Amino acid sequence: MGEVFLLEEDQKQLEHLSMRDNETTREMDSIGPMSPRQKIARVFGAPKRLIEKKFSPGSLKGSVFTIIASTIGAGILTLPYAINLAGLYMGIFLFIAGFIVSLYTCQLLVIVSDLTKVPTYEGVGEHLYGPKMRTFSEINMIINNYGTYIAYVVLLKSLGPHAFRLLGINEGLLDSDYAWGIIITTAIVFPLSIAKKISVLRFTSVLSCGACIYLSIVVTAEFFDLRRNEIGNRFEDASPAEFTAYSIFEVCPLVVFAYTCHPNVLLIYTELQRRTPGRGYKFLMRGLVTVMIIYIIVGVFGFLTFYKEYHGLDNFPSNILSAKYPHGNVPVIISSFTMFITVLCGAPLLMHPCRDATLSLIYKGKEYPKRNYLILVTILVFSGMGLALIIPNIALVLTLLGSVSNPIICFILPCMFYMKAKPGKWTRPDLFICWAVMIIMTLIGIMGFIMFWCGLAGYTF
Repeated sequence: MGEVFLLEEDQKQLEHLSMRDNETTREMDSIGPMSPRQKIARVFGAPKRLIEKKFSPGSLKGSVFTIIASTIGAGILTLPYAINLAGLYMGIFLFIAGFIVSLYTCQLLVIVSDLTKVPTYEGVGEHLYGPKMRTFSEINMIINNYGTYIAYVVLLKSLGPHAFRLLGINEGLLDSDYAWGIIITTAIVFPLSIAKKISVLRFTSVLSCGACIYLSIVVTAEFFDLRRNEIGNRFEDASPAEFTAYSIFEVCPLVVFAYTCHPNVLLIYTELQRRTPGRGYKFLMRGLVTVMIIYIIVGVFGFLTFYKEYHGLDNFPSNILSAKYPHGNVPVIISSFTMFITVLCGAPLLMHPCRDATLSLIYKGKEYPKRNYLILVTILVFSGMGLALIIPNIALVLTLLGSVSNPIICFILPCMFYMKAKPGKWTRPDLFICWAVMIIMTLIGIMGFIMFWCGLAGYTF
């Protein structure tokens, strides 16, 4: 249920917005009649004005929307694969558990920021543990952004050709994964990664959010359309749980990656109006619940649509859009192209913080030659492309990231920050929970890393 009663400050804010709207109306009236071109521009600008009004930066709704857009992304395509590995009900349980632990550690960051009065993730680490912790945090951020960039190039090389195959076009360069990866990286990603600023791509997170919501609608609708005569059997025949070490510790890293939003939490919290840990909890709870629901919808219905068509745990496609949808399926084709555009815009945005953090570590804030800047960007972009071209699917990259850098950034460090900011005996309830989460996530990371290499070697347990 939504809030019914308005606080006095909320009412004043609404009155202020109303007065501002009235002033805008009077200004428009004073301008006089608009030209046809101005009318067209105003009509096409209506969605932007609506978003700015309803989800203004710093408002509770705006913060909810921002945390959703910061969390949800291309990793959503692997969630049906994760359900197939874990089993239907075990997969749902792990998605819910991931939500609970992510909400908990995000709230820890909010509390620590409130105690230390430091507004950034790296700044909190430096304040509590010194410069070495800041360096350690930055290295993990570089690993995470670089690895995610590789995953995005893996998607780019496969999403484009697959969309054209659904259109019935499977000839020449349009059907070559390698050609797509090389051409897209060289012609688009590399130039945008060199540019100092790419403000034209600042709405990529909104595009990503919209593409993922559309994907959830398409996956659900296709399940009820393609399996309309066997809906009940699909649920009954699905494996409820896979209780093997390989299944569980392959899925956990994918879930960890899916809920990665922690580096952005404090930036959103800093902009929050009437900032308190309680209001921070509100936007985190509402945003992450929404993300969890979208994840469960895509994971469950993508899995139920195709699990009988792919035998064996590892035969299920790691990208649900590459599953056996009928050729000419317009909604799936649209979803493939929207995800392709989203990933294409997101790749250079991942390279920018990776590039800047690397330069910061090397030059310690000093000036650097332009030639060295170009060499570094070239190495980062094309080494990532080279790795992406030999990696067969996105799940491999996300599993490795979800075992190495993501557990540290999202779970281990927030617990360490809280324990340093509010010291005491480990038996104190809040610290006991912190220790438990930190130890469990460390074990999950270690086991996930081991299972990743065992899977590559062909061993399962």
